Amino acid sequence: MGYSPETLIERAYRDARINRIFEGTNEINRMLTVSMILRKAMKGELDLIGPAMAVGKELMGIPDFGAGDDKLATEKKYIQNFKKAILMIAGSAAQKIGDKMAKEQEIVMNIADMITWLYVGESTLLRVEKMVSIKGEAACQEQLDMMRVLLYDMADNMNKAGKDALNAFTDGDELRMMMMGLKRFTKHDAFNAKEARQRIAIKLIDKNEYCY
Repeated sequence: MGYSPETLIERAYRDARINRIFEGTNEINRMLTVSMILRKAMKGELDLIGPAMAVGKELMGIPDFGAGDDKLATEKKYIQNFKKAILMIAGSAAQKIGDKMAKEQEIVMNIADMITWLYVGESTLLRVEKMVSIKGEAACQEQLDMMRVLLYDMADNMNKAGKDALNAFTDGDELRMMMMGLKRFTKHDAFNAKEARQRIAIKLIDKNEYCY
């Protein structure tokens, strides 16, 4: 689809490539994302430590298993938990590493990747939720599948990046506790991603064009 000029998506793929360059390369922006957050936190413009400590206290409590009545409550819970994972790791890194964080580019990249995935995941969830409210759930099955596949994959990505970061700056009992927290906050229920991907593909095949 990205190479075949008779499809509309080809131009979108081609034009999107420049977005990784013209406002700063992806690698530079990844580092700036975390450094700007930490700088604001150190100046008192952003409370990072407070929410991070709240997440730490939550780790000592009983997990909340309720999903609520919202049809997308489970997916919203995943997003909230991903945020908690980021707060836990970024807050702990800020306390332990502080001003030296700029020299720890690997840790910065791990946290930046988690923030980026969270942004994409929450934006996708909000867009799909809006589509469902306008068109109804039955008309948005493939979009729901796309969003759920994204969150399913994201859980593993979040866990891997978080684990790499934690292993880099903490150890002992603290590491074990935070690993347990990371596991809780990146947990995903059983989900048949293969069938969801096939439902998305079948519609594309039937339409014989990019139809999303």
